[in-house]
Formats: sequence, structure tokens, C-alpha cells
Amino acid sequence: MRFIQTILLCLLISGGIFAQQFDERIAPTREPISDVALAEMPAQDNEALMQAELERRGPGIAPHFAVPIDVHITPQTHGTWETLNDGTSVWRLRIKSAGAKSLNFGFTKYFMPHGGNLIIYSVDKKKVMGPFTPADNEEHEQLWTPVFEADEVVIEVQVPEVNKDQLDLELKSVNHDFLGFTSIMSGSCNLDVICGADDGWGIVDNYRDIIQSVAVYGNGGFTYCTGFLVNNTRNDCTPLFMTADHCMGASDAPTLVVYWNYINSFCRQPNTGQSGSAGDGTLDDFNTGAIYRASYSPTDFMLVELDDEVSETANAFFAGWNAEFDLPGPDTVIAVHHPSTDEKRISFEFDQLHPGEWGSGGTEIPGGNHVVVPDWDIGTTEGGSSGSPLFDGNKRVIGQLHGGGAACGNDQYDIYGWVAY
Repeated sequence: MRFIQTILLCLLISGGIFAQQFDERIAPTREPISDVALAEMPAQDNEALMQAELERRGPGIAPHFAVPIDVHITPQTHGTWETLNDGTSVWRLRIKSAGAKSLNFGFTKYFMPHGGNLIIYSVDKKKVMGPFTPADNEEHEQLWTPVFEADEVVIEVQVPEVNKDQLDLELKSVNHDFLGFTSIMSGSCNLDVICGADDGWGIVDNYRDIIQSVAVYGNGGFTYCTGFLVNNTRNDCTPLFMTADHCMGASDAPTLVVYWNYINSFCRQPNTGQSGSAGDGTLDDFNTGAIYRASYSPTDFMLVELDDEVSETANAFFAGWNAEFDLPGPDTVIAVHHPSTDEKRISFEFDQLHPGEWGSGGTEIPGGNHVVVPDWDIGTTEGGSSGSPLFDGNKRVIGQLHGGGAACGNDQYDIYGWVAY
């Protein structure tokens, strides 16, 4: 009997392993993945792309993490179709861009008929993204996907045979990540938002609400910055998302992919090797697509409305704002941001702010349309922090980051477009 129990236990364990490896989102096709048509992208030189990117960077310039590769791929021109026994038509295409740290995709035509969906998965089927469904059909007819950490993936569409002719799908941009969206490291002086009193950083606990308004995002498939949810006077949770004008243009709104709760799982103490190393945050919670609403280049302001409501799991907070022209006196001001696409960080300044103008080097200019933070007492900002909010002591936004000279190891300024303007 004991021998039989052991066999049964082994069968149950092996069955559990099999269940974990099988993802029900993937269609039970008969044709092996090795036989699915492959679209291979032109070779990219990651080192040369990285060097060119470092040379182009500067204040007020949105950083790039990927290079877009123009393609023209549709289910009519590429890929492999297969019909399942239940009448489901399945289209699959392998896409490879050798050496990519991650891939993301820009569909400039996306209409998914009733009962259909699109997923993206690794060739070993261990990681799956999606499904994207008819709920993702938008007036702008585009779909831009989050980053997928692999240099070869399978794109799969499942649609009822009777609705197959309604599918409208065109892949226009394959975006090759040469930096590593999730592995770019920020300076060690930064402070993780997860730090709190138990870690010696009780000051952070006072701002748990506003921390939840901020997110990292990509747009166009190759640019990254920070943005934040902002409240309106109706308090109706319209998903308005604010960032810097230099990070994106009006036509880029449909390409926006916003990642919520990208934070480290533990407090990396500032000025340690751990704080200057890669974190362990995930990009699993996201919104894709937006509609342009307003912008004002003199103060580097951009406002979009997300296509969909923010997911419940984001635990979102809609930031309030202060449009008065009086700057707070010597007081605590707070920046919440994603430096270099790193997990979310928080910075503090306790000294007097002053007005300034973009390009003035942080000099005080009465009547200026920007707010200058002379330096940071805790933390800093970096490339990728652009578009992040500056909160006053009452936790209301007074500006969004335009740029500056601040970095770990210096006491230089940052300059924010002033909400009052």
C-alpha cells in the first residue's frame, strides 16, 4: 500500500508541474512552434546604439531605451494560420531581433472582432503577455504593447472562424531594446519609496498616498519618462495623466504604455551598493494607449487621458494640485519619480524654492514660469525622472520636472514647469 501511495503522490506532483507549465491562454495548436513562420529583424549593434544614445542625452531631452524597426506585417502577408477542431482560427508569427534586451510592438491598426484575442509569449511558452481583446479596440485604432524580456517571441491571434474576416491587424514597429528597460540602474543616493520607519525612513510614510499617483511609462516604443495621475475639480477619477511635453508629442498619445507599482520589494538603503544595483520590480500592471488633451511647451506640460480606467490592482491615487503663484516658504517639498527607469524613488528638499526660466541655469528670475529646486537634501533625480511631479508640503502638485543638473554626488538644481502657468 505504501508503494502505491508513493506512485500516486509522484503522479500528482508531476501533474502539478505539467499544469504549471501549461498556460491556457495559448491555443492548443498541432503545428510545432519551430514550424511557425519567422520574421527576423535586421541586426542591431547594442553597444553602438548605447554610445550614440549617451552622446545625444542632455537636459530636457527624453532618453531612449530602444530603436524602432519599421515593418509592415499583417496576417495576410506573414505568419501561419491553423484552424482548431472547435472552429477557432489561430494566426501565429515568430519575431526575432537578435540580442534585444526586450521587445515591444506597435500595431498601428488593431481591431479585434468579438470572441478574439491577441497574446505574446516566449518560444518556450513559459511567459505569456495578454490577452488583448475587443476591449482594446480604440478610436485611434492602435495598440502598443508593454516590453517583453526576450529577443524572440510568438505573436498569436485567436479568433472565431466566422469572425476571421473582421480582424484588422497591422504591425508597424518592432522596437529593439538595446539598454534593458528593467535593468538600467539609477544612482545609489536615491531612496526607494518602499522604505519606511522600520528602515529609518519614517518621513516616507507620510506620503504613501501621493506615491501611488506616479508611474514610469514608455511611448513610441523607444522613449521613457515619468508621469502621474492628476485629479480634476469634479473628483470623478477621469484617468488624466500628466507628464513633460519634451517626453512626448500629441501624436504619441496612443503609443503610451504606463506601468503601475514598479517598485522594489525591499528598502535599498541609500548610498550602498545595493541601492546602486538593479532592483526586483515587475512591469505586470499596466495601461496601454491614451488620448491627447492639452499641452503647453513654454512650461513643458503635457496632459493625456488614458484609454481605459486605471486597473484596480494599481491602487491608484489622483494627485491634487496647487495653481497659485505663491511658492511655499522653506518647507518640505517632495519628488516621486523613476530615475533611469529604475523602481520608484522619492526625494526631499527642505529649503526655499524660487522662480526661474528654462535655460537660465537655475538662476532666480522673478516672474519666471518655472519652479527651481536649489538642490536635493535627500535623493536626486536623473534621466527618466522627467515629467514627474513636485509636491508642496500639503501634498499638492506645483510642477512637473523639465530637467536640471541634479545627480548623485552634486548639489545642483532641478527646474519644474510651474502648474500655475
